[in-house]
Amino acid sequence: MVFDKFKSWRSSKNLGVPCPSCQHRNPEGTKVCTRCYYQIDRPAFEQDSGLEENESNDLLDQLMSEIEKEEGEKEEIPTAFSMDDVTIEVAQYGDDDQIFLSEAPDFQTNTRSSEPEEEDYELTAADIPAFVQKFEVPKETDDEESTDITEKHVVELIQPTADTPDFVDVVSASEVPDTNGWPKPTGGLPVSDPADFDGDGRVDDFEAAFAKSDSDAEEPFEEKPKSREETTLPPAPGDLPIPTINSTPVPKVPEESHEPTPIPPAPAGLADPVPLPLPFEEEETQTFWPWHQQEEWPTTDIIKQLQSAIRAAKEQNMAEATVLLDGVGPHLGNRSSLVYSVGRLLMSIGRGREAIRMVETASRIYPEDPDIAKAREKLSS
Repeated sequence: MVFDKFKSWRSSKNLGVPCPSCQHRNPEGTKVCTRCYYQIDRPAFEQDSGLEENESNDLLDQLMSEIEKEEGEKEEIPTAFSMDDVTIEVAQYGDDDQIFLSEAPDFQTNTRSSEPEEEDYELTAADIPAFVQKFEVPKETDDEESTDITEKHVVELIQPTADTPDFVDVVSASEVPDTNGWPKPTGGLPVSDPADFDGDGRVDDFEAAFAKSDSDAEEPFEEKPKSREETTLPPAPGDLPIPTINSTPVPKVPEESHEPTPIPPAPAGLADPVPLPLPFEEEETQTFWPWHQQEEWPTTDIIKQLQSAIRAAKEQNMAEATVLLDGVGPHLGNRSSLVYSVGRLLMSIGRGREAIRMVETASRIYPEDPDIAKAREKLSS
């Protein structure tokens, strides 16, 4: 007989149905996992919550009752107090004013590292380079200085381009007459040709062309006077006959009578008209929630989010509770059993007016609902 020492190392075959969620081996024929309560015979998206409507309401009521107990246990602290109600004890200092330390101070970390001091370096013969290049600076001579001096040049006056006539007299500026046209000749002075612009004593072709155009412009245009024979009109003849026009009468058009046409009576066999029903989209359902209702969520999803909001309010995390409540609010539907839980949660996050308005609207729409009546009684007290 041979002893098998590796027998304990071998993995034994585990019999049973494995759970897809926690990998626990369940007996054959088990539909719900005994560890995590996962429904083995259904896929993940078809899993149902084991909570019923009455159980969920009991759970919410229990959570809300815990919040009410904690609020009731809190002691009321006065908002103000006087100094006579408070006793403050101050320990006096000793006479020696000594300070005792548990350890001796360590000055190693406080010492600064020594910095190297700068030393003056002295040149020695070893620092002389082997090859020295000399630079010669040219010297300035007196000849170069003399060439730099600028020479003075005399600038001549502008010479006229034409010959000045000998008979032109020099006249001062005050004696020059201010005239727009040509100056009128006087008896005592020699008169030059007005076409001679440059005053050289002769008129060239260019000056003659300008003088001709100026003379044409200066000649006024003389209008010929019209004679009386052209202006007088001949008299109209008086023997012409006056033409006559024969008028023909227009026949009268008979006026049409505008009488109202009679409306035939309605047949007796027809029934009264029935108003058409409005489409489903236009019908407005009455709601008492403070949110505009949209697609309705399943009960399990609503309960999970409300529980998370209640836990956040219990932990004084008002921001998270507000976000969770506003997220589930538009999807509550017509569940009147959640009026008390939602109203209590609204009051805990500081929205008491919305809670009171919601309860009043719900009691007006559903006056005989026991859940709404119970919620109104609890929230109003």
